Amino acid sequence: MDTNELTRPATWQETLLALGTFLIFPLGFLIALLLVPFLNAPIEPDLGLGITLAVIGILLIVMVAGWVQSFPRWVFPYWGFILTITLYMWKFTGTIAGYQVRGNWWAWTPLVGIAVVGSLWAWSLQPVVALFKSIWRDWTLLSFAFYGALPLLFFAAYDEVHNEGPVLAVIMLALVAGIVFYMRTETTWHRLASLVGGFTAGWIILMIHQSLYWNGRQDFWMPRLGSWTETLNWTSRMGAMLMLILVAPMLIELLRLALKSRRAPKSAG
Repeated sequence: MDTNELTRPATWQETLLALGTFLIFPLGFLIALLLVPFLNAPIEPDLGLGITLAVIGILLIVMVAGWVQSFPRWVFPYWGFILTITLYMWKFTGTIAGYQVRGNWWAWTPLVGIAVVGSLWAWSLQPVVALFKSIWRDWTLLSFAFYGALPLLFFAAYDEVHNEGPVLAVIMLALVAGIVFYMRTETTWHRLASLVGGFTAGWIILMIHQSLYWNGRQDFWMPRLGSWTETLNWTSRMGAMLMLILVAPMLIELLRLALKSRRAPKSAG
């Protein structure tokens, strides 16, 4: 990433590329709707697994391309998305599409593969050096990476909710708006405000909807009837935790200011 990219608004092409991880679920849902009329039975688990692996493969290719281009701004959400899947699969134990899966070190293989292929393709570690320099200049890139994991976290929060499609669509629109504003703004604080605004809007929708959904409802796994106050409590705490992670890279700015203030007297002397 060049210095100019850190200070200019992204092009609409770059903005569209940044939306990749947020378009996966809507496109997957659309593809499923198109396939169902041509199938005699619901989509087979192996087919679903194959589609999932194909999508992840495309994401990995995009990430390699981003590595070779010295980590342009639009690639950061992909890293947050894939890293979240990696961390989940690392500790996962269960069944996927009828296959018994036990997480282990192998879950990190795709990320290691990206590093190896990207380094060989670029034939240097210059992209990695450029990555750290870019994060030092614009720490919101780390927030942007975490923002890319939000679709997975929102969908996980709706794992036990039925007929969640319309609400998740509205939430995704709020998150997409945050990305568009982030990519099209020029200053660090405006970029952070875009991400905070998108996440806040999406999470407020989640809090209101789930509080209404679980109030007076009791599924088989629940020890008692749900209440809106209890749901509002846990969603508020979870939202606050995610918000802290989102804004945590601000500590880099504080570090920069501290180093700058220490150098200032020496320069004056």
